[in-house]
Amino acid sequence: MKLVCSLVAVSSSIALAAPSANVVDSCIQAQAQGNVKATEVPTREILQEDGYKPGYTAEYVEFDGEDVGFALSKKGGALLLNGKLWPTKRAVILPGAENVAKLQVRIELANWLMLDEGNNKYLCVVDNFDGLGRSGSFQKYRYAYILKINNKKGLFFAVGKVR
Repeated sequence: MKLVCSLVAVSSSIALAAPSANVVDSCIQAQAQGNVKATEVPTREILQEDGYKPGYTAEYVEFDGEDVGFALSKKGGALLLNGKLWPTKRAVILPGAENVAKLQVRIELANWLMLDEGNNKYLCVVDNFDGLGRSGSFQKYRYAYILKINNKKGLFFAVGKVR
């Protein structure tokens, strides 16, 4: 029994391997860093759909033939990618973001990027914190959701300072 529990713990940690420092930094800075390639997801034409999935209202854009956006329900928010929802409350918290509440994304205010690093692809959603985060010295800090979208998928939450 002990061996089975250990294997489960190891396999789940492998499945949720955190993105590299370059990916996190590219997301927080909203531009490519190191060996990461970044492509902006334009948010000029936002679609809204009640009942996108049962109980969810979604705001999204169409990018490369996929729906990309954010959905809300009574249970909370979720990133939306190609018809699949990724609840933000289940995001793995990366170091430095432990004491920060996960936030609702405002699609029209956030920066949306597709990041490529080697064989790994990510959806990055980064924004300033509401209220004080949009003005004053707090403008330098952003939160980010980073969704690994190929291989071992997973959603991560990070906080960082803009340089």
